[in-house]
Amino acid sequence: MIYKIYLIDGDNGISLLESTFKELKKIQDDIITGFFKAINITIDIIQKAMVKGRRVNEMDRILQSEDSTIFIYYHPLSRILFCSISDADDNTDKIEEIIHKIANRFWKKHQSDLKNFRATTDKSRFQTLIADIENLTIGGKIAEVFPNLIVAKSVLEKVLSMGMIADFDFQVALQCTGKDSPLKISRNLNKKRTEINEILKKLEDLDIIKF
Repeated sequence: MIYKIYLIDGDNGISLLESTFKELKKIQDDIITGFFKAINITIDIIQKAMVKGRRVNEMDRILQSEDSTIFIYYHPLSRILFCSISDADDNTDKIEEIIHKIANRFWKKHQSDLKNFRATTDKSRFQTLIADIENLTIGGKIAEVFPNLIVAKSVLEKVLSMGMIADFDFQVALQCTGKDSPLKISRNLNKKRTEINEILKKLEDLDIIKF
């Protein structure tokens, strides 16, 4: 699940808007620290490029840890950083897609408000974007991935006996209850996430599971 989405001015690091779907626990304070450190580094890169007269194009940064995924997108037309903090097991491709949509929606709706903000520091007009963010992200759940077994166990056992899947594929399939993410499954079975993802793709291609 996406915890938070931030809009941050790439010129000076001022936060324009913050949308929260799930509060971070106190033990996750280090995630926030890492997030703002990444923001500061990104702004430094942008500022150095501008000082040298270079054009700053779109820029995506993804920082993944055991507990979270941080996504940062720089929108050059607005000079705004669109950022998210989400669970480590969220689909990063989906996060990237939705953050880009939010950036485009912001630019279309608030281009003139952004000029006003940079002249007056008035951020109140950006609040209307929160409803758009909630809709586009489906309340922060847009990137959640929960594979679900769509065949009966007896059918799965028959597929195993036919040699279409291996024993471990069978074990992975049984973990697909629609409640656990690929990351949670990898931890349950003490295997690498990449290995689990490969098996899940195989199971999906065989129409054994669906996402």
